[in-house]
Amino acid sequence: NDMGMELILNENYSGFEQEEYLLIKNQKELNAFYGKINRTRKPGLTPPLIDFTTEMILIWCGDSAASNYANLKLSEDDEFLKIHKLKSKTSKEESKLVVSPFSMYKLPLSTKSLKIEK
Repeated sequence: NDMGMELILNENYSGFEQEEYLLIKNQKELNAFYGKINRTRKPGLTPPLIDFTTEMILIWCGDSAASNYANLKLSEDDEFLKIHKLKSKTSKEESKLVVSPFSMYKLPLSTKSLKIEK
C-alpha cells in the first residue's frame, strides 16, 4: 500500500538528541523545524515549498547513535498512517563523527494520526 511518500531531503545534522518522528501539516511548523536545524548552520537550509492544502511532511530524526538514514515504509489502515522503520545495512566502518541524521518525506495530506510500528 504505497501512499506516494516521496523523499525530499536527507541531511546529517538535525540537532535532535533522541529519535523522533514529526508530522508537519502547516508552514509555521515547518519553519519552526527549520529554525531548529538552522541554529548551527551557516548558511542555513531553505524550507521546501509545500502546498499544505494537499500535502504534508513527515520528518524522521535519528538519535546521536544513528549513523545511517532511516529506511521508512508507510502504510495506512482505517485509523492510522503506520510507519515501519526497516533495518538499514550499517557499514563496517563506524564513523566517529557525531551526527543526528534526518530524512524528510512529502506525502498526501491526511487527517489520520501517525503510529510508529517497531
